[in-house]
Amino acid sequence: MKFFISRKERIILTAIEIISDLGFQGLSTKEITRRQEISDGTLYKHFKSKEDIILGALDYYAKFDDSIKESIEISRLSSEDSIKFFFKMMIEYYENYPAITALVVIQETLEHERNIGEKSKRIFNDRSNLIMHYIEKGKKAGELRTDIDSEVLTDIILGSIREIILKWRMSKFNFPLKERAMNTLEIILKLYR
Repeated sequence: MKFFISRKERIILTAIEIISDLGFQGLSTKEITRRQEISDGTLYKHFKSKEDIILGALDYYAKFDDSIKESIEISRLSSEDSIKFFFKMMIEYYENYPAITALVVIQETLEHERNIGEKSKRIFNDRSNLIMHYIEKGKKAGELRTDIDSEVLTDIILGSIREIILKWRMSKFNFPLKERAMNTLEIILKLYR
């Protein structure tokens, strides 16, 4: 069975690969056209600018967020299981497409780019607010301690997962990301039950 990937999606995937290989500063339309073996005209037929390509990459980075949230709501999982499910799905996505994790570690860099920074911040805040929502829900349901600050626990969870992703990238993807991330998440949640 063959899967069809549109030219536009291939350009986005190439941009993500370039960011992963060369960093944000290495991303250029020239590098994209070279790797895709396309003309500038073909590139600009699909995107008005480099900024549009990066916005498309951010959309690609966050494309499963709504589906994961919907699955959690439909499944009526406990708060703790909701948090675990969210990260399990995200980590599986990252393991299947390691280059996408470059967008996790460059979020601070993206913050300084006008429209790109706004979109990056929105994705980050949406994920943070979702985890905080599940923590609050868990506190009300008696699943998590009520004496903890929900925002602090959210920061601990997200910061730990981000650190693990950074280490995974720096090790050239040399350890099982899902196992390390989920074990860390389990330890954190256990401390706050």
